[in-house]
Amino acid sequence: MPLATLVCLLCALPLLSPLVRGEDWWLPAVLMMGAATAVSVLYRTLAGWAGPVVPVLQLAVVALLVVPLFAGHLAPLGVVPTGAAVEQVATVFSQGLGTIDTNTPPVTATAGVMLIIAVAFAVFLVAADFLAVTARCPGMVGGLLLALAVVPLVVEESGIGAGALVACVFGFLQLLAVDMWVRGREWGVAVPTPPLGALQHGFTAALAAAAAVALALALPAAVPGLRTDAFHALAEGTYVGRGNDIITTTHPLVSMRRDLLSDSDRTVLTYRTDAEEPGYLRRYVLDEFDGVNWTMSPVDASGDTRIQSELPLPTGWPSTAPPQDTVTTRVSLDSDVAGMDFLPLPYWARSVDVSGDWYVHPDSLMVFTTEGPPTGLSFTVETAEREVTARELAAAPRAPRSLPGDFRTVPAELGGEVRELTEELTGHIDAPYLRAVALQEFFTSGDFSYSLRPPEVPAGADPLVHFLTVDRTGYCQQFAGAMAVMARQAGIPARVAVGYTAGERVGDGRWSVGTGDAHAWPELYFEGAGWVRFEPTPSGAGGQGSATEPEYTSGATAPEPAGPEPSPEDPDEEPSASPEPEESPSPSAPPAEEESPEEVGAAPAGGGRAPDLSWLPAAAAVAGALLVPFLPAGLRLAVRHSRLGRPGAAWRELRDTCVDLGLGWDLAESPRGTAARLAALRDAQRVPLPEQVRAALHRLALAEERDRYAPAASWGEEAGADLRTIVGGLPAVRPRGVRLRAVLLPRSLWDRPRRPVADPTPQSA
Repeated sequence: MPLATLVCLLCALPLLSPLVRGEDWWLPAVLMMGAATAVSVLYRTLAGWAGPVVPVLQLAVVALLVVPLFAGHLAPLGVVPTGAAVEQVATVFSQGLGTIDTNTPPVTATAGVMLIIAVAFAVFLVAADFLAVTARCPGMVGGLLLALAVVPLVVEESGIGAGALVACVFGFLQLLAVDMWVRGREWGVAVPTPPLGALQHGFTAALAAAAAVALALALPAAVPGLRTDAFHALAEGTYVGRGNDIITTTHPLVSMRRDLLSDSDRTVLTYRTDAEEPGYLRRYVLDEFDGVNWTMSPVDASGDTRIQSELPLPTGWPSTAPPQDTVTTRVSLDSDVAGMDFLPLPYWARSVDVSGDWYVHPDSLMVFTTEGPPTGLSFTVETAEREVTARELAAAPRAPRSLPGDFRTVPAELGGEVRELTEELTGHIDAPYLRAVALQEFFTSGDFSYSLRPPEVPAGADPLVHFLTVDRTGYCQQFAGAMAVMARQAGIPARVAVGYTAGERVGDGRWSVGTGDAHAWPELYFEGAGWVRFEPTPSGAGGQGSATEPEYTSGATAPEPAGPEPSPEDPDEEPSASPEPEESPSPSAPPAEEESPEEVGAAPAGGGRAPDLSWLPAAAAVAGALLVPFLPAGLRLAVRHSRLGRPGAAWRELRDTCVDLGLGWDLAESPRGTAARLAALRDAQRVPLPEQVRAALHRLALAEERDRYAPAASWGEEAGADLRTIVGGLPAVRPRGVRLRAVLLPRSLWDRPRRPVADPTPQSA
């Protein structure tokens, strides 16, 4: 049973394959589960019973394996758990949590991610071993498998692949089959099933399976609430905490990445607008950077922030009345899309006409609700049509006087290579606007390439540095986050916005936005103009197809001014392109700096290094080659010890021992007759069995006869002791080769007596 439990959990490993990127992420998990299974087999074989100490020993062995796998370079002899090694393991584990918590799947199989997966599966193995072997309730292991299956259903909208599901089901069914086989052997000789009965059982099982499949297909169609993404929608809640009217959002980039990787570019929303060339639709603003992640600061949902009539004036705009020219946009969310609690809005929205209670964040002008938003919501937005020009941005003061807070700080521990690169690109430029244009051109000059599945970051490498200086491949999350970080280092206030691009024109004034239009971009602040959109992500066929560079960033090649106030005549080339609002939409924007899920776990200096498991396949092959010949012996020992202590099982163990030794077994013989026949055996030198063995045979036969006719089977310590005496002494009458074969290739595993078998050994009185 322990081996069957191991197989069951191994078959469940593919459930996580869509969530992890890499080839060896499963090796530590396999190693830890194998060690825990070995503990279970050895203890039950040697001790003969399965007490509560087994899970404790299993967890202890798993804990001892963590250090050599993930901190062996800090441990004496690679295995001794010193303080430094334990601290390193804790660091790696923390980094893995950060990787999973802040990145969209699939995450790179860094040391931290591999450690978390290995520990999780080891704990599941220990729990499954207890349920299936100790408690003899293998069906309850299905609950553990269901918990594992929920993970990809929650995290990844595509759900579980057919292959992974089939493997998991196979593992569970083989566990149940092995349990039934072991129980059947404990009951005695199996009664053959007539062919007609077997056919009837098979037909009943097929009918039940067909009914279950039909119900699974029909029920979601009959109940619209049972969508295929129901698990994901439940887990993707916008708020992680709510207290004192403060709401905190979590991971807007998760849904953005999921939308971009969606197999079908389904419609998210449609809108009708007066603008000839509408701008981006912004949902979230990520304004806090901790050195690894871009996150959104808490927003206040109180009476003061409830939408009344007009929205607040954007930060940095003149205090005079806003422009009179307005654009009306009517937005309709698709009914198949889960309700949005942060509205996708063009910038700057002067007013929003929407049903329900909605609030506005004054600093970012995000509009959100604390209630469950309905699907298929429609609302109208009045937007100020204010065109920002290159001349205006060039004339902006260097100091952001109206900005509440400093958006130019980056953590001190950020890699120096990024600062050096920023200084190289912008150090000779005085005007903040020209610095911003130089940074954008750095990304769009052709040295970077766009890919939704960027290469993995090597273990130990800094993800941001690797993206900027080595592979230079990523998608909008990496481009937006990297430019925002570099803009801050260049002294320009910066943040990351998430939402959607303008989408595709589908008629006169009508536009359609799909999942492929999900986007993230940087917003940079200029006094007098406010937050202005820039576009570092490559666009067109080889990039984000619907992304566009703002008109005010084109052709800004005039020499940089010497003073802090750039002269108005500096950059004045503006191609004839319709003005796009500097704001942009972006569905859920992941922390921009994490160019790919690998970042967080790619241990920074002093962090965890990925375990070197290159030796494991070879070691596993050698171990397998050495252990395979002993698998029948191990299985036979497991069956034997599973019978010790169970009423009625001693006589079945005696029968299998005789079959293994080639002593024959007559089903028509009474227990007392069998005991007498075996007690009369002699070895090649005509030496009879020891007296204690013959006495034990007689007592065991009497106990078996009594139990056959008693109301309930009984079991005493003397029966167990007699069985051990017989099993230890009976092989003495057989030749050495027969005894060796009985241990290595026990015939009782496949040869079960169904009719009287002649005893090949001459018996002497």
